[in-house]
Amino acid sequence: FQGTRVRTRLAASAVRQSMTRGGAPGENAHIESFFHSLKAELIHGRQFETEVTLRRALRRYISYYNRQRRHSALGYRSPVDYEARAA
Repeated sequence: FQGTRVRTRLAASAVRQSMTRGGAPGENAHIESFFHSLKAELIHGRQFETEVTLRRALRRYISYYNRQRRHSALGYRSPVDYEARAA
């Protein structure tokens, strides 16, 4: 039931859902890496007073992750810098 609602919302928003066959974990590797970093660098051992505080911290972290944080897989460049140089 929950999956049907999610698929309906995605379709209504013109978002194409990405799916792989079982046993093909490679497609999720990047997002799994991001969530690992998010938990280790922002969430672990921390409590947020309110949802607003959590959302603000998440926005700041995502901006940091994309604009400043160096990624070894990108030659120790930020994703924004890597994309700018690749364009």
